[in-house]
Amino acid sequence: MKKTLLVVAVIVAAGAGGYWLGARPALSPAPLDAQASPAQSAYVCPMHAHIVQDHPGSCPICGMDLVALKEAGGEGARQIHVDTATQHKLGVRLAAAEQTPLTHDMPAYGTLVADESAVLRLTAHVDGILTRLHVSRPGQRIARGQLLFEVDSQEALGLQYEYIDILRRALPAMKMAEERRAQNREILARAQGPDAVAQAELGTRQSEEQLDSILQPMRRDRERLGLRLRQFGFDDALLAQLASSGQALNPVPVRARQACVVQQVLARAGMTVNAMTEVLQCVDPAQLWVEIALYPDQLAWVEEGDAVSLHFADGETARIPLKGLHPLLDEATRSLRVRLPLPPGRSRSIGEYVAVTLHSTPRDVLSVPKSAVMRSGRGDFVMRALDKGHFMPVEVTTGIETAERIAIRDGLEEGDRVAVNGQFLLDAAASLADTAQRMRVTPTPAP
Repeated sequence: MKKTLLVVAVIVAAGAGGYWLGARPALSPAPLDAQASPAQSAYVCPMHAHIVQDHPGSCPICGMDLVALKEAGGEGARQIHVDTATQHKLGVRLAAAEQTPLTHDMPAYGTLVADESAVLRLTAHVDGILTRLHVSRPGQRIARGQLLFEVDSQEALGLQYEYIDILRRALPAMKMAEERRAQNREILARAQGPDAVAQAELGTRQSEEQLDSILQPMRRDRERLGLRLRQFGFDDALLAQLASSGQALNPVPVRARQACVVQQVLARAGMTVNAMTEVLQCVDPAQLWVEIALYPDQLAWVEEGDAVSLHFADGETARIPLKGLHPLLDEATRSLRVRLPLPPGRSRSIGEYVAVTLHSTPRDVLSVPKSAVMRSGRGDFVMRALDKGHFMPVEVTTGIETAERIAIRDGLEEGDRVAVNGQFLLDAAASLADTAQRMRVTPTPAP
């Protein structure tokens, strides 16, 4: 046992000694002639960071030409030099920062809502009991003339009987008036000579005045009762049926006066209702609006008259102008809801979602191709082209963007050239240049 422990101790001691001997030269200062001078260039492979040498050549792994690293302090520490041939191999293309008109395309969402002015509020119009409801759910489509509900009403029943009595009392008077008019026409036809014709016309006028004095009160009562019954839901067909049959309808049927879609069912069968009780709410499906929610960061870019693109789920698209902007924001969501009239087309469903794109008014800004900007956790960067094949990464502040270009608010000036392709390889090489520069600088010994 003691022998074994002794052997282990010898092995550990030998290993520690070997490690110390191997590490000792690395910890010692390198000879002065072995340190890289500030003017000496290093060459690195853009694809393989560990391939670094002090003379030009090719990468033994990928065969690409090594890129020269510029050894300098400050901003030059990250500059690299790439000759024309290597730029072609890397696929580097340059573009200038220039003033161009850009429009800010902002995605949003919209919902199809009913036009509030087209909402039909159907009330009972009479006191009674709602005996039957023929509409069961919101979203149900209603055709014109379709039966909606029935109301059992003593008031409506009394008005129907009164209407029938007026019609019955008017029948003899109307028959007598028709006979009198026929006689007057016959007298006018038999009259000969100017005096006879004038006397016949005077008698006809007097007869018509007498008939009007008899029929006018009956006509007024019939119109008054007919108007009241129409308010209860009686149309021309029901009034004609009432006049011909002489039988009152109970319960009173209420039918749709136009095609619509049920939005809310506010009553149930068996309820006691009065003239102002709202039973149903219907909307006209042909009059819909697109309601769009806009947030403060979007409001800064939109103006009255800007174009709005609508993309529906079935693939149909439309383009309409933005109208109706106002400064009243929702206090809870800090958003502004804008309603735009839906352009005519195929019928849509209330509540349907719409993908919306807002196209802001074009603005002249300094911009570069969108592919030139490299986004990272440290910020946005571009590879700016300097003189004689040198490149340097520059941090920029971006602004609005389109599918092709992006605005540069800070970091570049008009006319500066940037790499729009292969810039990631250049950025990697520039990072290696910065790292190599820090590694090659000999630390100043402490006094």
